[in-house]
Amino acid sequence: MKVIGFGAALVDKQFLIKDDVLNDLGIEKGLMTLNSEEEQNELLTFLRDQNYNQISSCGGSATNSIYAAAALGTTAGFIGKVAQDEDGEIYNADLKDNNIEISNCVTSSDGKTGNCIVLITPDAERTMNTYLGVSSETKFSEINFHQVSSTNLLFMEAYVVTSPDTKDTAKKLVESCRESDIKIALSLSDPGIVAGFKNDLKSWMDKQIDYLFCNHEEAKTFCGSDNFEDLRDCAKTIFITNGVNPTIVLEEKQTYEIPAYEAKAVDTNGAGDMFAGGVIHGLSEGWENNESAKFGNFLASKGVSEIGPRLKKNKYPEYLKEFSKK
Repeated sequence: MKVIGFGAALVDKQFLIKDDVLNDLGIEKGLMTLNSEEEQNELLTFLRDQNYNQISSCGGSATNSIYAAAALGTTAGFIGKVAQDEDGEIYNADLKDNNIEISNCVTSSDGKTGNCIVLITPDAERTMNTYLGVSSETKFSEINFHQVSSTNLLFMEAYVVTSPDTKDTAKKLVESCRESDIKIALSLSDPGIVAGFKNDLKSWMDKQIDYLFCNHEEAKTFCGSDNFEDLRDCAKTIFITNGVNPTIVLEEKQTYEIPAYEAKAVDTNGAGDMFAGGVIHGLSEGWENNESAKFGNFLASKGVSEIGPRLKKNKYPEYLKEFSKK
């Protein structure tokens, strides 16, 4: 196995809405909000009562990236937790269908599988409301680390910092991977997460990790300015995406930009996840950082052109073939 992901095992419930709905609900556009089960159910009920159509698929930030890498041909696995319910079945079936190893995706006998309500406005911006459910209870003691130790790369999402169990698990995974010479990659996930948990995230990178993924806003929040040099202390290689603008790559002795690909965006949900999935695949194939980032940008441009955080499974190898001809 070349890569294993760790993150919230969620089912995405996506809705196409108008901007005034966000205003009516008092939800801040473009951010991720953590909800209680009651708050999440109230929001779902409101959307269904307004006859908005729901599109469901297994989700979670790290899940989306691992799904993309696996669909491109990278052998992959996932660490997380779901419940014995319909959403848990949807989640596990989706991963298995894409040949993702799920023996470290624990099924809890009680509780509910987490879900993320993704509200997509006409400008393609996504606003997320997340109920973590049992995914917030993933414990290190439940993981078969012997299986993890055969992998080359651990890819984590910063969202796991929000609950005591997953925060502890992340810390122990980082320590164990360092001892086993497994490379470590972290996605900063969301500006709100960075603002609220910056010190915790920094503690995972007290010694440089191998790869850090973030967008411009997350990097700015982490550094407290538009000068991103402080990120070099955290990781050996940093990828900073910025929508239609070039992706900045920071390496030990150089900084360079990778142009974005043109796209007609209809949904930016999962763009960063798609970028990371493309990069992870490139790295697993031994590509250089610049080529991996170029492919990440290419894949993200395809992802934002469709509704949902990922492409249909058969599209990934098609786009890989298209990219290789460029």
